[in-house]
Amino acid sequence: MTGCQSARQFAPTYLLVPPEPVAVTPPLWGTLEMGPWNVGLRLRPIPPDTADASPLQLTLWYPARGGDPALRVHYRDYVGLSSTEEHPEATGDARLANDAVTQYEQGLIDHGVPEESTSAWLDSLMAAVPDAPPAPGRFPLVLMVQGRDQSAHHQAVLAEYLASHGYVVATTPSTTRRAPPGPDLDVLATARAQAHALERVLRFLQSDSRIDASRVAVVGHSLGARAAFLFVLAHPESAALVSLDGGLANHTGKDWLTGLPEFHADNYRVPLLHVYQEGDAAMVPDFGLLESLRGAERWRLRITGMRHLDFTSVGAASVLTPGLAPAGAAEDIARGWATMASATRGFLDANVRRRPIIPGAPPPPPSPLAAPDAQWSLTHWDVGQP
Repeated sequence: MTGCQSARQFAPTYLLVPPEPVAVTPPLWGTLEMGPWNVGLRLRPIPPDTADASPLQLTLWYPARGGDPALRVHYRDYVGLSSTEEHPEATGDARLANDAVTQYEQGLIDHGVPEESTSAWLDSLMAAVPDAPPAPGRFPLVLMVQGRDQSAHHQAVLAEYLASHGYVVATTPSTTRRAPPGPDLDVLATARAQAHALERVLRFLQSDSRIDASRVAVVGHSLGARAAFLFVLAHPESAALVSLDGGLANHTGKDWLTGLPEFHADNYRVPLLHVYQEGDAAMVPDFGLLESLRGAERWRLRITGMRHLDFTSVGAASVLTPGLAPAGAAEDIARGWATMASATRGFLDANVRRRPIIPGAPPPPPSPLAAPDAQWSLTHWDVGQP
């Protein structure tokens, strides 16, 4: 099967003003196309709650109208956000941000990436304009769940792309950045902590009249996909779950749910897309959990030529940044990343949207998750299969 057959409902969005086209696609987006909206960016601190004494740094991308294009951020601005994760009220401190960027850039150089390549990546112009006026209407919410030790910038390119196509995308840094787990990672405990952070984000955003949080979609990378799964178990009304080379289908730690006796695979109902690779020895696939979720439709998209880290912004930057990818692999990685991003949007479009985005426009027909290509293969399991 090459298509997504769940395209029955469309976006919970009512627009008072038609969307505004964006003229320039950022270089890091590669072959992807901008959607009909500009992209706004906002940073908000989420205060501590009774279960977690630490504030959270919330990064929010959203469909926007207007906004001065001269104020668009560069990739280094996203990296700089990592400097104030522990103290989000200090976000905007240029000295702290510069120190974080310098440290990140030096880490790339230490791993053999030429200095001129790191500069090309970090100086790359992005789509988002800080505090741009939001577009009229209500847009569906996507919770972006970072992988182990990852920050907002690791999924910033994908988040901008989704926002330009009519989604509000929210993320917080991985909880492992505050308390890095040791070599014997307690997978379930770590995923629970990150799932709790998602709950805090959802509560924080539910009062925003411009966000439709009634059918949340969750996108998680690596360890973050496990937290996303726990969140969806607690919120069966969720619209979709996307696992980006996530631990849901990884041989390492595959028995993590044995510590969750209340979990019953037959009760799972949320549509699920798992995008993965097979070339990274640290991520050996195991599809036992996916196969057991027979109460939901599931898609499994295999993309060759990628590494586990390429499911982050690293994959998008591979062509722009010589030395970031293995010799001769950059084009395949960038193409694979674009396939992953496009499939993610297609899956969300099919399962989250309820009404036409533009009033009076006919709903788009169901479309394939990815354009035909020898680099990928798609497996679909309907309810009750395999």
